[in-house]
Amino acid sequence: MVAPSKRVPSGKRNDSTKAFKSSKKPFKKTKKDDVAARSEAMALQLEEVPDFPRGGGTSLSKKEREKIHEEVDAEFDAGDERVAKRSKGGKPKKRNTSDVDELGSLFDGGLTGKRPRYANKITIKNISAGMKLLGVVTEVNQKDIVVSLPGGLRGLVRASEALDFTDFGTEDDENELLRDIFSVGQLVPCIVLQLDDDKKEAGKRKIWLSLRLSLLHKGFSLDSFQPGMVVTANVKSVEDHGYILQFGMPSITGFIKKSHEETRELKTGQLIQGVVTNIDKERKIVSLSSDPDSVAKCVTKDLSGMSFDLLIPGMMVNARVQSALENGLLLGFLMYFTGTVDLFHLQNPLCNKSWKDEYNPTKMVNARILFIDPSTRAVGLTLNPHLVGNKAPPLHVSSGDIFDEANVVRVDKSGLLLELPSKPVSTPAYVSTYDAAEDEVKKLEKKFKEGSRIRVRVLGLKQIEGLAIGTLKHVSSGDIFEEAKVVRVDKSGLLLELPSKPVSTPAYVSNFKEGNRIRVRILGLKHMEGLAIGTLKESAFEGPAFTHSDVKPGMVTKAKIISVDTFGAIVQFPGGLKAMCPLQHMSEFEVTKPRKKFKVGAELIFRVLGCKSKRITVTCKKTLVKSKLPILSSYADATEGLVTHGWITKIEKHGCFVRFYNGVQGFVASRFELGLEPGSDPSSVFHVGEVVKCRVTSAVHGTRRINLSFMMKPTSVSEDDSIKLGSIVSGVIDSITPQAVTVHVKSKGLLKGTIFAEHLADHHDQANLMISLLRPGFELDKLLVIDIEGNNLALSSKYSLIKFAEELPSDLSQLQPNSVVHGYVCNLIENGCFVRFLGRLTGFAPRSKAIDEPRADLSESFFVGQSVRANIVDVNQEKSRVTLSLKQSSCASVDASFVQEYFLTDEKISNLQSSDITESECSWVEKFSIGILIKGTVQDKNDLGLVVNFDNINNVLGFIPKYHLGGTSLENGSVVQAVVLDISRAERLVDLSLRPELINSSAKEVSNRQSKKKRKRGISKELEVHQRVSAVVEIVKEQYLILSIPEHNYTIGYAAVSDYNTQKLPVKQFSTGQSVVASVEALQNPLTVGQSVSARVVAKPCHTDNKKSQLWELSVKPAILRDSGELTEVREQLEFVSGEPVCGYVYKVDKEWVWLAISRNVTARIFILDTACEARELEEFEGRFPIGKAVSGYVLTYNKEKKTVRLVQRPLLNIQKSIGNDGGPKKDKLDSSIPSDDATLFIHEGDILGGRISKILPGVGGLRVQIGPYVFGRVHFTEINDSWVSNPLDGLHEGQFVKCMVLEISNSSKGTLQIELSLRTSLDGMSSDHLSEANVFKRFERIEDLSPDMGIEGYVKNTMSKGCFIMLSRTLDAKVLLSNLSDTFVKDPENEFPVGKLVTGR
Repeated sequence: MVAPSKRVPSGKRNDSTKAFKSSKKPFKKTKKDDVAARSEAMALQLEEVPDFPRGGGTSLSKKEREKIHEEVDAEFDAGDERVAKRSKGGKPKKRNTSDVDELGSLFDGGLTGKRPRYANKITIKNISAGMKLLGVVTEVNQKDIVVSLPGGLRGLVRASEALDFTDFGTEDDENELLRDIFSVGQLVPCIVLQLDDDKKEAGKRKIWLSLRLSLLHKGFSLDSFQPGMVVTANVKSVEDHGYILQFGMPSITGFIKKSHEETRELKTGQLIQGVVTNIDKERKIVSLSSDPDSVAKCVTKDLSGMSFDLLIPGMMVNARVQSALENGLLLGFLMYFTGTVDLFHLQNPLCNKSWKDEYNPTKMVNARILFIDPSTRAVGLTLNPHLVGNKAPPLHVSSGDIFDEANVVRVDKSGLLLELPSKPVSTPAYVSTYDAAEDEVKKLEKKFKEGSRIRVRVLGLKQIEGLAIGTLKHVSSGDIFEEAKVVRVDKSGLLLELPSKPVSTPAYVSNFKEGNRIRVRILGLKHMEGLAIGTLKESAFEGPAFTHSDVKPGMVTKAKIISVDTFGAIVQFPGGLKAMCPLQHMSEFEVTKPRKKFKVGAELIFRVLGCKSKRITVTCKKTLVKSKLPILSSYADATEGLVTHGWITKIEKHGCFVRFYNGVQGFVASRFELGLEPGSDPSSVFHVGEVVKCRVTSAVHGTRRINLSFMMKPTSVSEDDSIKLGSIVSGVIDSITPQAVTVHVKSKGLLKGTIFAEHLADHHDQANLMISLLRPGFELDKLLVIDIEGNNLALSSKYSLIKFAEELPSDLSQLQPNSVVHGYVCNLIENGCFVRFLGRLTGFAPRSKAIDEPRADLSESFFVGQSVRANIVDVNQEKSRVTLSLKQSSCASVDASFVQEYFLTDEKISNLQSSDITESECSWVEKFSIGILIKGTVQDKNDLGLVVNFDNINNVLGFIPKYHLGGTSLENGSVVQAVVLDISRAERLVDLSLRPELINSSAKEVSNRQSKKKRKRGISKELEVHQRVSAVVEIVKEQYLILSIPEHNYTIGYAAVSDYNTQKLPVKQFSTGQSVVASVEALQNPLTVGQSVSARVVAKPCHTDNKKSQLWELSVKPAILRDSGELTEVREQLEFVSGEPVCGYVYKVDKEWVWLAISRNVTARIFILDTACEARELEEFEGRFPIGKAVSGYVLTYNKEKKTVRLVQRPLLNIQKSIGNDGGPKKDKLDSSIPSDDATLFIHEGDILGGRISKILPGVGGLRVQIGPYVFGRVHFTEINDSWVSNPLDGLHEGQFVKCMVLEISNSSKGTLQIELSLRTSLDGMSSDHLSEANVFKRFERIEDLSPDMGIEGYVKNTMSKGCFIMLSRTLDAKVLLSNLSDTFVKDPENEFPVGKLVTGR
């Protein structure tokens, strides 16, 4: 038998193989050492499993043990036994320590031939480098693998020790490699590399393992492989027909063929087991089969000459029982090898105390090698059915589980074996004497005192440590001893000394009986044994947390302070767990001296912040501890509207980071959400570590992003009635990101608005420049609400959308075919372009209708956010689909808004750029005006032109292009007088001209007049809007042209080189001096800046927060000026009644509407079809309403909120109802189904109206004609023409203006209004020309108007096999039988009488 291991004085184990040499001194185990050993063992286990004594451990003291040995040796004098004889002095001789089986040593009976008393068990004390063990993978991390070893030990495998491949992937790939080739629950053979002391926890040691086959197969050769043998290999590469393997030996390779039945795919580097099927010694190739059943059942054959080095953990062998040991079995295998099996690796994990009866000597069993120690040549085997079947034992319990009805299966001196009622099958558990119940010990100690005498009866005889076989003859079962002496009271029971003759006999009374039901809690798991470790201590069932799995974020618990340091405090829960309270969480306020705040030994209430890698963090902040709000401990729990507590971890200029439980973090993204006033600094209001109450505004779980707000109750948009889709608002910039600008919207409550970068301007380049210049605190005065998303407003600063805000649709019913509406591109796909208007109203422009050039790429023609003009092609109400056209040919601008927006935005950009410059430096612009003469000095001359300086104006340059030199030759220093053509405020550059014709025209102007406004010059009175003129290109800019109009005193004008829909398309090339034809789209006011006028105050300024609105309202009307009365406020008319005549002045015209200014704040609009009934006049709509023209009409509706009046140009009949209060007409029954916006109140039967064909219906459906903005009527097929013609639709097309009469107004079954129209000119009022009666054919509206044999005409409505139906009028149809269709037989009625054919009958 091998001698016990030798220990160094420090208590640490030597890593050399000499650690198992004989010790000269016996191992002395004291109570203090036992406690220390248990504490160390508990710290060493990941599963928090304390190291319990192995089976057969002694419960006697050393003196008792020596006394028993002396008595036994006196009775037995066997020659081969080492018997210690008593000396004359009565003192025993020292025994050889080789006879004592010391705890923690390994034995191999094969060396000395002596049979061991105890089975070998692996503990932290006897494990050493070089040991080979079978383990099970419990964790696969990025950088290491955690392996559970026999005895509940835990080993770590570095990524570099998982494979022998040195050239397999990079380091980054290696991290993912482990997860791909190893799995939890996989059995792996491993070898111990070294044992290190854990730097983080004193007394704890780390076991470093290796899975490299080059170490496990050290000493193997090709002759070591035998057919039928199970070997472990790594997949080296994956081939078409199989897998190439490596065994850790460079000269030997393996191969496994791919099987069609095999479903799993092996990966490179994967660790597998296989059965040797063939050995090619010439090529040194070993063929394997990886069939799991074959691998599990394959037994290693007995081979003569097999060396100890060829034994590998996991190898299955046929073994013979040689003898039963105190805590297991001794087995013989492979002819001359022996190994031991401890109690927890028997065939029945729940074996009772009579387990030895099941293992008679010479019994044959299948066993698998569990561990091998080359230094002591000790071998451990297992008979566990799962491990023998090559699978890890299943565990159906978890640490922390409590079982109230655990069954006691076996009681021994080391502890209790229990059967846990787990599902689906029961689980064995073991409770060591160290973890027995304290109460039972206290009861025993109270009832039985050491040295007292009690009465006892012998129930049975059992060999115990230190008791030889011969001693049992002094007592028998059933003996009663009246004066048994209590020697010791421990957790398991009583140790007694029986007064037997001739010597006393030790006896033990157990505190637990087999079959008892007890309450147990699981401390940890031993994966290789399939065994749970439990405790019966009452303290284990007290408190909310006993194991780390019991700790939940947000849990409130009492804890005791055990140490305080500068970084925080260490506290201990009632169950024994320790936690960390960081310094910032020791109080609501900053703690400078933590030892004064926290006293060691004090018990306080804490709340758990998180538990990661078994490290618990707690807080003592009162607000968090006493909080009743929900706990946010995962990103999945973050739902919109959730209100909870958190603490600030970081403060930035634009927001705060807030931390919650379990590491969850959110961000408050703006000052608005912080509840601060614009311009406030968050760091001056909040501090890091402050507990805050916040609300989740949005959460994206996939990206682990949570947006927060310190505003508990979001301001609802509905609370402010003035803010709706299409409203114009103002706001102050709160925060800016490269993608968007967040503003505080000025309203009744605090509302937040978002302006995306592309919505800052219509021109893309200007939008990008603006977002780089904007700063928090700037005020934006005109913003359009384009969408409302919850409590957030989507805003736009696009001039095109703001200018036409009242025309922008927000609903399908507001769209009408053939109209052009402003919008913006919201998405681009390969097949087309999506355009959005207000809200979520979106239209789609197919590729064929998006651009005029069919081969152009949409992504290169448009960009998301681009301002566009969209032509409504079709509106499908049923499918809610809108088809658009973005072709420039049908969507070209009809005004100068595109270039006007450029100049307005350019002025905004200039103001932003000069915001940090003094007012005096910006005043240079006031000295220049378009078209004036300015004096300057030539500074430089180059090939492009002249650079000019101005007197008393610093940092401003003038430039005269070569074309504008006018034939003069000037040198540096020459003084010139030139005409101002353009002013670039941002570049501080003025474009000048010396052309004589321009100078002569400017000389006629007032030379000393100065203007504060840009691009102002006297306009020829002959010019009118929409007038076509001949112009000359003076200068070509990137975005616009500077033109002059020679016929009108060389008036300066500006024209855009592109349009809304063509911003990304190639622009038309222009050259200086080129003659072009242009259309005048906008004119300046005839009043010029600096002109003196007489005016009268008509209204006081409104008191608002906007300084720009603090203006007095004036009037220059002669009638008001003639009034010599006192200064009284002229009240503006704000009440209108339906039918009231009003007059206004045209200020805007587009294709659909004419806009009038009624008064200072009230505007009016007239729809194109309400301006005339004659088609010719409707076609000339835009030309009939020049800007400034006085136009009158009759009030139809009035929107008091928007102060907008809808007019028609013909009087209404008998309607005098006030509509100034509710914004819509009060209608009679007939019109009750029509929305107020449709305004069909003035339409009656017999009215003559202007209309526009919106759709030609198929077959004989007739026409769909628009007669109002959202009102349509139907023209029957027989009401299109007065005469019976073969095709009444000839000459008609969609979009054509027509004159029509209302025949009938009725309600349909669906409740909608149906209007029947007629285009027949013979009706009263339809034509002033006299029509011949020969060309007019009467329509029969009633059946009474018909008589037999009367000749009639009509159109075929439908044809069937039995005949056909004929349309006589819009109210009458006739039926013709097949026999009456013709005098001859009709073979195919449908072909001979198609739908729409004109027929005559009787």
